[in-house]
Amino acid sequence: MRRFLDFLIAFKEYVALTIFVAASLTMIAVSRTTDVMPLRAFATGIVGAIQSTYAWIPNPIALRRENRELEARSVELAAEVGRLRRAEAENKELRRLLGIGPHKDWKLVPAEVVGKTTSFQRNMLTINLGAKDSMQQGMAVITDAGLVGRIYATSQNFSLVQMSYNTDLRIAAKIARTRVEGIITWEGGPNLVMRNVPKALDVQLGDLVVTSEYSSFFAPDIPIGVIDSIAPEANSLFRRVLVNPSVNFYRVEHVYVVVKDISKEKERLTLEQKATEEGNAPKAKEQRK
Repeated sequence: MRRFLDFLIAFKEYVALTIFVAASLTMIAVSRTTDVMPLRAFATGIVGAIQSTYAWIPNPIALRRENRELEARSVELAAEVGRLRRAEAENKELRRLLGIGPHKDWKLVPAEVVGKTTSFQRNMLTINLGAKDSMQQGMAVITDAGLVGRIYATSQNFSLVQMSYNTDLRIAAKIARTRVEGIITWEGGPNLVMRNVPKALDVQLGDLVVTSEYSSFFAPDIPIGVIDSIAPEANSLFRRVLVNPSVNFYRVEHVYVVVKDISKEKERLTLEQKATEEGNAPKAKEQRK
């Protein structure tokens, strides 16, 4: 600041002349008197020439405003790129889902996962279909990779899906290659467990496990996973078979609900339960005697 003042004092005559000339030219430029019109035109030409000569010098205020506009536009474009990438990923996944399998008689209803509830024992998904969309308790839920689980409960607009990673779920399954049957459960680890597999039957690593025809709710031949390890159970005639799930439950975003008449399955279960109870009734009477 001190150097600037020293400069003004040293060249005060030139500074004063510059100020007066600029003021004169400005007054001539804004004057509407006919006598000064030629001077006004001359002054306008000089100002225009000066502006044209020094137009290459950057204007800090204009640059700052332009930078702010460019930054805002950059943020908008980045958000648009993100939306396009998400749309591309969803489009690819939906294309895979559309070619979901050979069961042309299945009625598949697409749904979107809108929530996840995870705990050590019971893992659930929430999908955006409910009773008004004809969803019913027990309907199977799948992806292009295989079985996700079954509908556990419904409201008007949403449904809870009981995933295979749930200690309360039991799935009648079979090995696709040999038709050996068993029951799929989950014990909290990364793999599912296939129970009731006799040691004498043909079971190999890498075998595909699918849902069985005897499943109460699931359609047959839905992929569940592949056998990851086989070990004998102590003091038992059965093997402990671990199955690596086909579906990555923690990355599921889009699913299909296999729509079928659950009432028929409930009727069958009721009949079988009644037969079991009637078969046990005589035994109970004999024990009382």
